[in-house]
Amino acid sequence: MKGAEIEMVILRAGYGLDPNGFIISDVSKDKIDKVYVPCICESVERLKDLFHQQLHSVYVYGSVARGEAIAFKSDLDLIALFDGKLSSVQMAELKKLAGELSQAYRSLVREVGIAVTSYDYTVDPANYYESAFLKELCVCVYGEDVGERFGPYKLTSEIAIRFNGDIGEDLTRALTRLEAASNEEFKPCTQSFARKLIRTFYSMVMVRSQIWTTRLHEQSEVFIHHFPDKESMVRTLLKWIDEPPTDREIVYELFKSEGEWACANFTYEANRSV
Repeated sequence: MKGAEIEMVILRAGYGLDPNGFIISDVSKDKIDKVYVPCICESVERLKDLFHQQLHSVYVYGSVARGEAIAFKSDLDLIALFDGKLSSVQMAELKKLAGELSQAYRSLVREVGIAVTSYDYTVDPANYYESAFLKELCVCVYGEDVGERFGPYKLTSEIAIRFNGDIGEDLTRALTRLEAASNEEFKPCTQSFARKLIRTFYSMVMVRSQIWTTRLHEQSEVFIHHFPDKESMVRTLLKWIDEPPTDREIVYELFKSEGEWACANFTYEANRSV
């Protein structure tokens, strides 16, 4: 039996969901390895110093929140929730802060990333996918946990589309970055978009599979089950996340062709229930 078939015995409909079909979050504060606590604490303190009047809360998501982070290879992904919109000057300060934290903790994490959202936008019922992201994928490490107000959530095409439906914009940015990237920048650019493609592919089949997972290797298996002809390509993306190739043309062409395929088919596939 092939690896994908073995995985799909486990990854059957209902995986990651409770008996009523609601998402079971796989993140928690208890799962955060203590080795990342100093970096998280300093990040929060620096954010408080810079934005003490506007900072509402701070969240960790990604591999650190799932307890699956690997030192030197994983990012520390943060979301800062603000009261009101940041100015262009404040956004520049935030970007500078993320760079300084990344440099200070380069022996532990590949990068400290700080995403931004606003309180009003998040709690607006029209943007329930934003609250779903906080509820199911994030751990509050400072301030009021807005996620506690929301949920539970079932797998819906709107969540799939809102979480990863920006593939067209992301593809354009990724190809532009790859073309201009230095040798040092090329590797993280490749790894970042390889992750994005896999998450996008999974989102295309999430609703019909009725499988919830945030782990890339599991997301890959779910997608391959529905698109077996894409298996070789997906396995290549997984390899590139660990160790990108040095041939820029190969990376560029694969990203372009598969990114364009995802753009052309995403909405139709994400809306399919069977």
